[in-house]
Amino acid sequence: MMIKKIFLKFIKRYKCKAGYGEFLNIAVPLIICTGMISIQQFINRMFLSWHSQIDLAASLPAGVLNFTIMSLFVGTVSYVDVFIAQYYGREDYEKIGPAVWQGVYLAVAGAAVLLLISFFSKDIFGIINHNHDVMIKEISYFKILCYGAFPALACSSFSGFYAGQGKTKIIVLINIVTITINCILDYILIFGKLGFPNLGIRGAGIATIISSFIMMVIYIVLITSKNNDGLFSTRNIRIDFSFLKRLWNYGFANGIQFFFDMAGFTFFVFVIGKIGTLALTASTIVLNINMLMFMPVLGLGMTTSIMVAQNLGRNNTFLAVRSVYSALHIAFVHVLFVISCYLFLADFFIAPFLKDYPPELYNQIYPICITLLQFLAVYAVGDPICIIFSFAIKGAGDTAFVMKTLILSVLCVIIIPLTVIILIFKLGGLYTSWTILTTNIIVLAVSFFLRYRTGKWKRMRVINQN
Repeated sequence: MMIKKIFLKFIKRYKCKAGYGEFLNIAVPLIICTGMISIQQFINRMFLSWHSQIDLAASLPAGVLNFTIMSLFVGTVSYVDVFIAQYYGREDYEKIGPAVWQGVYLAVAGAAVLLLISFFSKDIFGIINHNHDVMIKEISYFKILCYGAFPALACSSFSGFYAGQGKTKIIVLINIVTITINCILDYILIFGKLGFPNLGIRGAGIATIISSFIMMVIYIVLITSKNNDGLFSTRNIRIDFSFLKRLWNYGFANGIQFFFDMAGFTFFVFVIGKIGTLALTASTIVLNINMLMFMPVLGLGMTTSIMVAQNLGRNNTFLAVRSVYSALHIAFVHVLFVISCYLFLADFFIAPFLKDYPPELYNQIYPICITLLQFLAVYAVGDPICIIFSFAIKGAGDTAFVMKTLILSVLCVIIIPLTVIILIFKLGGLYTSWTILTTNIIVLAVSFFLRYRTGKWKRMRVINQN
C-alpha cells in the first residue's frame, strides 16, 4: 500500500507543471550535453595519460588556469540565457535575437583579454614554479587555449538563444557533432596519426580550438535562419548600449562568482602541484572522474535557472519554487548513483588512466586515487545542494549574493587555509588539502540554501517590467 501511494505521488509530480516531466524535458538534453563535455575531457586526458605522465600532469593546471580566466567572461556572457528566459516567459520575443548579439560583443572583449594574458604565460607559470618539464608543457597548452578563446566564449551566448527558450535538444545535437570531432582530432594530433606530427599536449589544445570554431559556425547558421529571424529578430546585430549595461550589471557579478569559484579550485590544483607530481597526477585522475560523474548536476542547475527565470517572467513564483524542488529530488537520485560508483566501481574508472604505467608507479598512484574517491563521496552530498540553490537564485537575478558568498568562501575557506597550513607551515599534505576543498562545498551549500529560504529572489527580475 505504501509503495503504491509513493508511486502515485511520483506520477502526479511527474505530470504536473514544473514537475519532473517538464523539468526533465529541458534537463535531459543539457545533462547529455554536459555529460558529453565530461566525456570529451575524460578522453582528452586519457589520451594524454597514454602519451606521457608529464602531459597529463600539465593538462590540469594549464587547462584550469585558462578556464579560470575565461570563466570571468563565460559567466558574464552566458548570463544572457536568463534574460532570454525571462523575455521568453513574458513573450517579448523580438528582444531575444538582439540580446544574443550583445553577449557576442562581450565575448570579443573577453577574447582580447585572454590573448593579452597569453603573452605573459612564461612569467605566470614561472611564478607557480612546478617541475621544469611539467612547466614547459603547461605554458604551451595554456597559450594555445588562450588563442582560441573567442569561439568558445561566443558559443556561451549563442547557446543561450536555445537554452533560454527551453529548446535544449538542439544544443545537444550541436555538442555531439563538435565533441565527436574534438575527440577524433585529439587522437590524430596527440599521437600524430594520418600523416600529422606527434604534437602531444599541443595537439589537444589545437583540437579544442578547431572544434569550438566549428560549433560557433553551426550556431550562427542556425540562429540567423529565416525562421528564427522572423520571430526573434536574430539578424538585428546593432549594439544596444542600454542592454549591454544591464547584462554587464547582472552578468559580471555572475562572471566574478564563476571566476572566484574557479580561482579557488585553480589555487587548490597549484598547491597540489607543489606537493609533488605524484599527488598532482592522482588528483588529476580523480578530478577527471568527478567531472564525468558530476557534470550532469551542472545540467540540472542550468535547467533550474531557466525554469525559474521563465516562471518569474510569467510572474508565477509558485511554479518557480516547484521547479527548484523537482531539480533537487532528481539531483539526489543521481548523487546516490554517483556515491555508489565511487565506493564500489573505483577500479572501472581508475584503470583506463593507469593501464600503461609501470607496476611500481601504478602501486603508488592507485591507493591515493582510492582515498581521494572517498573524499569525493562526501563532496558529492554538498555539491548538488550548492548548484541547485545557487542557480535558482541566479535565475531570478540574485547574482550579487552568489558573488559575495563565493568570494568570501574562496578566500576564507580555501586560499587562506591552504596558504597557511600547507604552503607556509607545511602542517599537512594531499589529504589535508582535499579536506579543505570538501569543507568549502559544505559551507557554500548551507549558505545558498539559507539565502534561498529567505524568499528575496521571488521579487527579483533582470528585465524591465514595463
